[in-house]
Amino acid sequence: MSNEKKPNIGEDFIRFHRIVTRSLEVGLGNINEFLKGGGVDKSKREGFLNYVESFSSFLDGHHKVENQLVFPYFKPLLPEVPYVQLMTEHKEVESLLQEINSGLNSLRSKKDEISSLKQLKSSFVKIDHIWHPHIQIEETQLFQKVGSLNINMDEMTSIQKKFSDFFQEHTGPAYLVVPFALYNLSPEDRALLAAGFPEMVTKQLVPGDWKDKWISMQPFLLR
Repeated sequence: MSNEKKPNIGEDFIRFHRIVTRSLEVGLGNINEFLKGGGVDKSKREGFLNYVESFSSFLDGHHKVENQLVFPYFKPLLPEVPYVQLMTEHKEVESLLQEINSGLNSLRSKKDEISSLKQLKSSFVKIDHIWHPHIQIEETQLFQKVGSLNINMDEMTSIQKKFSDFFQEHTGPAYLVVPFALYNLSPEDRALLAAGFPEMVTKQLVPGDWKDKWISMQPFLLR
């Protein structure tokens, strides 16, 4: 997904981390604004719900890929990485994502927006607290070292496809999660990520068939 000539799954996962890092900042920033304003801005309501839903799905799928495929693959190659610690932190985040999903359901019911927003804020803050030291370990001890491992191009391409297929099976809906991923990245990173998708997705579905479904998220996305 990072470069057809020299694929590197480590660079891909660092890029995925950038998606989560930005969406944590955007999500929390907007939650704070809504709390100050006494509730969700009506003009941003649908987009905000879709954005947070996509964030939850993306992060959950990302951790499932790491737990079930990435860590088992790299453990024999990089045994010094604290995999148990990382998976324990994934479990903590999984519980917090369940809280986020509960807060989203409460927001959709329109019963008590302030309480729902406070619940979302609490969960976002807790994930943010775990996230930054967590990815520091993953990136410095694992993903930044992938390029120096003795993995040939065919093998790297094969595991990239395996990881990508698994991620797609465990996230959704694609018409929200794919644009969410692409447009939480800088144009340069976006182009690298998009190169790993079929052209039908990036040139037809995202800008065409899916656009009416994800366009509400645009106020929260990078152009």
